[in-house]
Amino acid sequence: MRHDVQELSNFPDHDSLYINVNLVHSLSPDSLSVMEFKNETDIRIAQKMSKFPLLGANIQGKWNLKLTSEFHMTNDSHLFYQDFQLGRLPLFEGKVIHQFTHQWGQPKYWLEEEEARKALLRKLEDNGQILNYQKYRLAFREIARTTDIRSLIATVLPKFIFANHKLMLSDLDKSHVTNQELLVICGLLNSFIFDFLLRQRVTTSISMFMFYQLPVPRLTEGEPYFNEIVEHAAKLICTTPEFDDLAQEVGLGSHKNGVTDETERAKLRAELDGMIAHLYNLTEAEFKHILSTFPIVPEETKQAALDAYKTFTPLTGDAEIIDLINQGESTELEFKSSARWDMRENKKNKAMEQVILKTVAAFLNTHHGGTLLIGVNDEGEVIGLNHDYQTVKKKNRDGYELFLTNDLLLKELGKDIAPYIHITFHEIEGKDVCRISLDPSPRPVYVKLKDAKSGQTKECLFIRTGNLTSQLDSPSEILNYCQNRWN
Repeated sequence: MRHDVQELSNFPDHDSLYINVNLVHSLSPDSLSVMEFKNETDIRIAQKMSKFPLLGANIQGKWNLKLTSEFHMTNDSHLFYQDFQLGRLPLFEGKVIHQFTHQWGQPKYWLEEEEARKALLRKLEDNGQILNYQKYRLAFREIARTTDIRSLIATVLPKFIFANHKLMLSDLDKSHVTNQELLVICGLLNSFIFDFLLRQRVTTSISMFMFYQLPVPRLTEGEPYFNEIVEHAAKLICTTPEFDDLAQEVGLGSHKNGVTDETERAKLRAELDGMIAHLYNLTEAEFKHILSTFPIVPEETKQAALDAYKTFTPLTGDAEIIDLINQGESTELEFKSSARWDMRENKKNKAMEQVILKTVAAFLNTHHGGTLLIGVNDEGEVIGLNHDYQTVKKKNRDGYELFLTNDLLLKELGKDIAPYIHITFHEIEGKDVCRISLDPSPRPVYVKLKDAKSGQTKECLFIRTGNLTSQLDSPSEILNYCQNRWN
């Protein structure tokens, strides 16, 4: 992006970028092309990505993708019809597809299947053999302008679709790739990370040679994020009956389980970008930098991708608590953001204490007990206890434990319950989390609640049903539960 030739008289200077020759070799071994880096962050990201094999390299034990093109718009124009009739199949052009969809536009031309097969087979005899167009295929646009909202546009095509030469296709006769791996490749190609790397090389179009020079993780089944990427890509692509076979093969069932709601699709795409950023071992700052290089993309889209990245970032801190958080809420595990501070109202709220009491009592009343984590929200995000600390006299762990033990739990539930309550504190992501481990109580544990109508206080029994804390309302329900629980 330099335009003044006089700058050369001062080159190199302190603003110049130094590129390691080995990096040039690793990113472009055949042509030794130098990518157009703009800053040190670009180089650092490229170095991380260069650790992965190029798409054109044959890797034993991994999938290997080969490309082809099909019908030329000029040379094969005699095969094209402008109206649909029985026995004709659509010809897809680049403008028909977009990322994760084959319905971005409508086909303009159609081909007689018999004539098209003859053209594809050339001199070979047609004995009914399965050809590429009869399979699910990866396709991406040859046109890849850096000035568009996105450069690489890829999806998986349904069966029985022909394509013109402006759509690059996976050559399934020469490739060693499963349908699951096709979905993974599609997810990778449509990511911001892959697009960012591509934009360092192209201006208006991408050739097969250039495509083969791009580094991509060769994910296979059983490796981190493989199943997640397959599932996300399948939900985005398998939205019409033509994809029922693919949906069933990858465990989605049918196209009815595909996602057509735009809000949900945006969420799936953001999660894909977050996962793939982790695959390339990018830091949050590096991923944020990549997103900043897409000026036309709406800010909410980029922020959603960044938020998803944070969601997939492994937690640091106490391994035992991290394992609990990763398990998610269950019959024996509950998360609460706070015991005193209302996160929505941003103030102290007495009602929060009642929620803690109900949850603790419910665990004490079960056969197996349970664990309550305070400082973690329902989604497993670590909130910490700083807000709660500010509401107690001694604004630290000791003061908070004193409040929980004496001023809340034992005061309301009974001092004889003390041996069955165990409170510990742990640090996750630099934030405090309180764990309350609860053993089964030898007696029913009641919570005193004030009736809204009468104003009278009554004792209520709470239990765990699934992932929820439930109140038993009728005397017969309470009696039956107590008889089963404590004989």
